Formats: sequence, C-alpha cells, structure tokens
Amino acid sequence: MTPVQKIALLSPALGIEPKVLQFLALQAAVFISVFAAFLAKTGHPVDAGIAATIAIDTFLAGLTTSIVVYRLSHWHPLAKYPGPRLAKITKWYMSYWIAKGNQHLKLQEYMGLGCELDPMSSLLTIRLRCDPSTVKCFGLGSIRDADALITTNDAAEHASRLIVGFPRLAIISELIVLTIGMEQSLLIENLKIYRAQAKVRTAQLLDIVDAISKEKTALSLSHWISLWGIDVMGDMAFSGGFETMSAGKDAEGWMEVLHMGTLFVGVLGQVPWMRDILALAPSPGPILTFQQFAGKKVEETSHKNAGMRQDILGIIQDESSGGPKLSKFQAAADASFIVLAGSDTVSEAMAALMRYLTGHREIQEALRMIPPVAAGPPRWNGDEPARILDQYIPPGTSAACPVFTMHHDSRNFADPDSFRPERWLNGGIGAPHTTDAFVPFRYGPGVCIGKPVALYNMKLLTATIIRSFDLSFPDGFDVNKFDASYKEHNLWVHGDLMVKLNSLV
Repeated sequence: MTPVQKIALLSPALGIEPKVLQFLALQAAVFISVFAAFLAKTGHPVDAGIAATIAIDTFLAGLTTSIVVYRLSHWHPLAKYPGPRLAKITKWYMSYWIAKGNQHLKLQEYMGLGCELDPMSSLLTIRLRCDPSTVKCFGLGSIRDADALITTNDAAEHASRLIVGFPRLAIISELIVLTIGMEQSLLIENLKIYRAQAKVRTAQLLDIVDAISKEKTALSLSHWISLWGIDVMGDMAFSGGFETMSAGKDAEGWMEVLHMGTLFVGVLGQVPWMRDILALAPSPGPILTFQQFAGKKVEETSHKNAGMRQDILGIIQDESSGGPKLSKFQAAADASFIVLAGSDTVSEAMAALMRYLTGHREIQEALRMIPPVAAGPPRWNGDEPARILDQYIPPGTSAACPVFTMHHDSRNFADPDSFRPERWLNGGIGAPHTTDAFVPFRYGPGVCIGKPVALYNMKLLTATIIRSFDLSFPDGFDVNKFDASYKEHNLWVHGDLMVKLNSLV
C-alpha cells in the first residue's frame, strides 16, 4: 500500500477531513498511484486506467452510501426533526429551491416546529466536518476581499466593530444611550441631517413621478422606489454620488450585481465548500464585484473632509472618535452592507406597501405579508448544546428562523395569507394574533440597527405619495400575476408594479 493510499484510508478514522481541493487532489493522487501500479504490473495502460477508475468509483460509492445511510438513520442528532428526505441527504436540495426563488414557499410547506425552529436539515444542520468554513454557512457562497459586520464570524473583531464602531452609527437606530456618551449631541445632529436628506430625495421622486404621470397612463412605481432607495442610502452612506433618479436608471448596475450576489450567497452558502472551487475562476464573483463598486465609493468618501462626520461610512472610518481602523477592504465590505441593508430592504417594503395600498386603500400589515427579508440569517451554537423551546440542539448546529414562514403561519395569525389590516386594531379578526411573531426587522440583540430610520423613510415616502396622488392599477395590469412573480433569493425579486397616479394637488 502506497503512502497516498494509507493517508486516504486513515484520515477519516483519525477525524482528519480534507478541504474540497485537498480531497480532489487526494483522489487524483490515488488514481495516479493505482494507475501506475497496474501499469507496472500489466503493461497495458487501458487496463490500468480501467482499474484505477474502478478503484476511485468504488471508494466514492462507498463514501456516498455511508453518508446517505447515516443522514437518514435515527442515529443522526437531528433525526427527530421532520422534513423532506432529500433535504436530509444533500444541501443541494435547498440550493435548488433558493435558485428557483421558492425557498419561502418550501419552508411554509414543511414548517415542522413552525416559526421557532426550522426543521429542514438544509437550514438546521449538524456540523460534521473539521473544516471551520462550515461555521460560516451564511454569506460564504461567494468570494470577497473582506467580511462586512454582518458576515464577520470572529467574536473579538465583531465586538470591536459593533461596540466601538457602530455605536457611532447607532444614530440609525436612535439608540442615544451609547457607549460613547460624548458623541450624543453629534448623533442627534447626524440624525437630523439624514432625515433632511431623505426629505430632499422624496421631493425629487415626487416631482419625477408627477411629471411622468402626466405623460403616461401608468408607470413602474417599484422601479422608481428602488432608485429612490439607492439615492437616499447613497446620501446617508457616502454623502451622495449615485443620482439614479436623475438618470432614470441604475446606470452603474449596483442592484443587478447585488441581486446576483445574494443569489450566489443563498445557493452556494448552503454548500460552502464550493467556495474553494469558485476561487479558481478567473473573473471575480458578484459579491466581490459589488464590494469593488463600494470600494470606489469608499475612496471618494475618504477624500472628503468637511462632510467626513456627516455620512455613515465617514463616521465609521473616523478614528478620532474612538472607532477601529478599518482596512480599505473592510470599509468596502461594510459599505456594501450599508447599501444592501438601507436601500433594497426599504424599497421592497415600500413596493409591497404600495401594492396593498393601491389594491385595498388600507395602510397596515404589508410588512407582515412581505417582510423585507424573507429568510432569517442562521445562528450557530458553537461547541455547546442549546435548547430552543425545550428542543435539544446538538453542538455545532446552525439554526435559522424564516420570517416569512412566521408571518404566514396559521398558528400565529388568523387567515395568514390574506391582507387584513384590521387584525392590528383592538378586537381585530380574532385569535390567533401573536404579535411576538411579527418580526420584519428581527428581534432582540439581532434587531436591525437601521429599523427606525427605515420606518421613518417609509412613513415619509408613504405620506408624501398618499397625500399627493390617488393610486390605482391601470387597465390590463394583473395584480395576481404580480404577486406570483415574487421570487426570494435572500432579497426579493419581482415584476414591475405598474400604477396609475392621479394628482390630488
């Protein structure tokens, strides 16, 4: 037996599992060694090739069989949780549904424990590998230069960037009681600046859609709200520089690259070992491309002095106020996160709200029907077991709480798939009405830090549009077809929301 063969046989017994490229290299080495041995013995290269192929196929068949049997057996630590068998066998099952954009519907189909603990093995998975990349199941599906705060897994780095860097950013969440109390007045002033910027952009949007509505019978309100979201967040994060509403389109392609990137993250984040293979590709992945876009904005921001403390990224980078020094790649990663968190989520929430306002003339519960982000980022319990709702969670398990599933669970809300804003009034529509299950911005320590600013911008835009226009669907617009067009790739993707606007002023 050759040394390579000994390594291949003994490594599983010793608990040593190679990474994907090492595994492929090991298989190639085994093939070559077996081929060489048979060639030396028989002198026939064809026979040697067949023998080496049979050896590799036999090994892979045995490995695959053992994995499938174990994952379907009652010995698996997560065997008691219900879900489709194929999802227990391979995480490519959920990757397929994410790629189709129907993950939220499949999770609704297999709710198991319901909103509290996702039963599908693709989202609730036991960590079976020594490779630490399995911990990074969220956001590891694409190549990038650095992690943003939300994808940082190092506890010390995360604490440094959150507790020291983002309290200065916490004007977003209006958490005025901060660790850096000296900056309290500065935070209030920044908040006023951001709100003023949002008002300017909202007035700009109003002028644009008013002019278009006078020329056309209908317009894509979702398109213009998306551009509004980019410009508002560009002002807050970078002190401007996007001007997509003026151009009438996202000329730089921010949102296209962002949506492609989140699709990659969703699909390949289920199989993080594919990252090493994708890293061999000659062209950068969509997440890295998006970070490169953001990096250019970071460079522009870093050269500004007068406005350094008046935009979010400038505040993060300002070391004089006690923040951590970020590399240009970390700054670009955080800038990408800021644009993602502040523009697309608000735009999608507004598009959903406008859809229901137009169809029903009522204002509430769009966030329940279409939460800005349908899936919840997973959490890892580390090397210690955990208990969730009296359910034992083995060590090394990732669990996720899908928000869309919670909001559309009949155990939480009566008639959950219908737009019923009266459910939020006293008396409502009857039980159940579990307000604790309404978490469009998450909950507890993981609550979206931008929630209050997002709500402010939504209220501002909603009030401005409603008091200025009467909204209706144009002839020929099929609202049911629009609803069916929703696809979830971590972010929502859907068709154009066509609306007819009649001026009230």
